[in-house]
Formats: sequence, structure tokens, C-alpha cells
Amino acid sequence: MTRILAIHGVNQYDPARTPEAAASRLGAVWHRALNRELPVPVDAADMRLVYYADLLRPTGPAAQSAADDVDHLSPQAADAARRWGELHGLDLDQAQGRVLTPVRWVADAVAHRKGLDSKLVRRFVASYFPELVGYLHSPARQAVQQRLADAIAKESPTILIAHSLGSVVAYDTLWRHAHKVDVLLTIGSPLAMPDIVFPHLQHTPRSGKGVRPQTVGHWINIADPGDLVAIPQPLTNHFDDVDSNVSTGIGAFSFHKAASYLKCSATAKALAPFLG
Repeated sequence: MTRILAIHGVNQYDPARTPEAAASRLGAVWHRALNRELPVPVDAADMRLVYYADLLRPTGPAAQSAADDVDHLSPQAADAARRWGELHGLDLDQAQGRVLTPVRWVADAVAHRKGLDSKLVRRFVASYFPELVGYLHSPARQAVQQRLADAIAKESPTILIAHSLGSVVAYDTLWRHAHKVDVLLTIGSPLAMPDIVFPHLQHTPRSGKGVRPQTVGHWINIADPGDLVAIPQPLTNHFDDVDSNVSTGIGAFSFHKAASYLKCSATAKALAPFLG
């Protein structure tokens, strides 16, 4: 029997619900999206989502600040956003230099290059990079990994689906805790991001490249060529033992949405051999 465990990406904090209720709500959304194209639908009882956004949120006065404003990112988040802009071809030296260039300018310049709405990209930057650095560079990292490790131990999934930052959590956790999964499906993954993500993964590269966790039977990666954080592509240039790397469009203005990845035909085709 197929058992699926999923782990979300950024911008999923749900302050109105308990972590358990937030996981149930988001898991239902993922389940509907995934079943849209699957040749063999997965029963809701056989799919669970791991929610961790609550572990990355500040508490106390900091939670009420302008932390979600692109103009008020932490120094680490702002630096990551600027380096991300450079990965998209921006020359910050010709602007004001990496340290002085406003993150708003970076977001707007990337939006212009990609033909996207600048407000959309600003909101994306404001939510993405604080959570990314919050995971990579704070004590919350171990708590997030432990939550996923506990879920894997309890559910014994055959398939682990990891979106965006969740793919970083999954990669770290599978190396650190050595839990077995038959299939790891990463979607919209930033694992290969130089400077920002790749050097901070909790496994030593082999000959300069990342390595598939030893307890993973098959690793499938799917990325939209226009995904703003699944860069650089292809992932196989930076990681060994990725069994299948698929580049597929998931829809205009849906370049990074989990639901768009889950309901695309490429995902259904990739998972079909492992269902049943």
C-alpha cells in the first residue's frame, strides 16, 4: 500500500489554527491537487502533511514588527535576497554594491527581468528569505527536522513529497536520521542555490556535489524552468544520484506554487510507477 508523507514550503504559517489543524487543512489541499492527475487516486487516509511553519515564527514583540516587509528584512535575509538577485543576473556592483542595494530594488529588478508583477515578487521575497534563513541559521532547524523525523518514523511512508524549503528540510533530515523512504520527490527545490543554501546543507558534498541520502530508493526532482528559487537548474549538475530530473512548466504566475506542481501531469507520470 502506498503511504505518502508531504512537507510544505514557505509562507504557510496559519496563526488561527493549532499546528495539527493547520497540517490537516493544508494536507487536504495537497491531497486534492495531487489526485487531480494521478492514474491511481490516493486515499486521504494514506497521505499526511508535516507542518512546521509555527517553529520558524518569532514570538513576543518581534512577531508584531515589520518582519514581513521587504524593506525590513534581517541582515541575513537581506543578504540572501541580494545574492539571489545576483543568481538571476543582477549586477549589484553597478547598482550600489551588494551591502547597500535595497532589497526592494532587487525584487523589482528580478520581476522586470521575468515579466512578473513587482508586488507579487516583493511579497515572495519578504516571506521566502526570512523563513529560509530562519531554518538554516537558527536553533529551530533541529526542531523542524525532528518533527519530520518523528512523522517518518510514525507513518513509514513509501513516498516523501517535499516542496521548496521543505526539500531542504527533507534532505537534511534523511541524512541526519537515516529513515528509509522508497521515493523522494522534490518540487521547486532550492537545494542547489550556491552561497545561500548548498553550503549550509547538513551533509558533506562528494567531489563538490551533493549526494542522494543513502536511505532513499529513488530521487525525483521536478522544477518549472521559470521557478524563481529552483536555481540553478538542472539539479543534476549539483547533486549525484538524482534518478529523474524533470523540467516542466506549471502555469503562468504559478512558478513556485505547491498545488501547481502537485496537479501537473509530470508529477502524476513520475509517481505512477510507485503507486498501488
